Amino acid sequence: MKSNLLANRLADIVAKAYSGQPLNINNLAEQYQVSTKTIRRDFDRLCAILERCPDTGNYLLSTSARNQYNEQDLVRLIEELGLKKALPLKAAQFLRSLVNDSKSDFYHFQEQPLEADFISTLHSSFETAIKNRRIVSFLYKGKSRAVAPYLMIYSYGSWYLAAISDGILKTFSLARIKFVCVQKEYFDYDPSLVEQIKKQETIWFGQPIFDVTLEVSCKIAFYFERKALLPKQKIIEKRSDGSLVISTSAWNYNQIAPVIQYWIPNIRVIAPCELNTYIRKNLMSWIDKESSETESVIS
Repeated sequence: MKSNLLANRLADIVAKAYSGQPLNINNLAEQYQVSTKTIRRDFDRLCAILERCPDTGNYLLSTSARNQYNEQDLVRLIEELGLKKALPLKAAQFLRSLVNDSKSDFYHFQEQPLEADFISTLHSSFETAIKNRRIVSFLYKGKSRAVAPYLMIYSYGSWYLAAISDGILKTFSLARIKFVCVQKEYFDYDPSLVEQIKKQETIWFGQPIFDVTLEVSCKIAFYFERKALLPKQKIIEKRSDGSLVISTSAWNYNQIAPVIQYWIPNIRVIAPCELNTYIRKNLMSWIDKESSETESVIS
């Protein structure tokens, strides 16, 4: 019994240390209902990974312990998250320097996940359902759903669930999912669907792809040359005046129209004409609405 209590306590202390928490002897003694002498002995057992902070007297994860990781695993994780091109060439070394605070004063990462508030509890529920091949039910856009979950997808700053619903592969925005419940019912798992999801590189499943050609003015060409802002973006012509002709592909007008509308009037749809008509209708609808509201305020 005592050995189990000791093992659990040490494991908990190690977890706290690796999460970056300062370890205070008095606080831990009170938490675990043991003496401060016992906690000091625990720290002695963990001396290989802990070091005392002279300013506060608390214990922290040592610098050497923070440096111990499998660099190949870190490189693989960087590539999996699509961060390889965003970091310096020696990406693993760069991140290690940030962890150790040796370069943290030189960099600021401004972009954050857009839906952090929505995912903390949903992820664990869907992980359980996916792992155990269980049906999961939830409320989505006011409608009750029961789906077979396959993958959680992070795309353009938002999280989605890829799942089979009514026999069709669909995506559901985690930000709109409410009242999640993992059911006792199992579903027949099809591993080929996972490959299908990963190959498509999109959340618009089950829809035919169409090609789009755009003209980008010289005023904003730099932004499209620096980074692909559109799916499967390719620069097919750079004109003498600095403007670009770009090809891209999409599965749904809603996937690409917001990006084009953002850059108007410095971007123009060359083809297909149906997409150009769709965007024009969006803009005219907005103008008409704004005009009506303005007139009502004046009157």
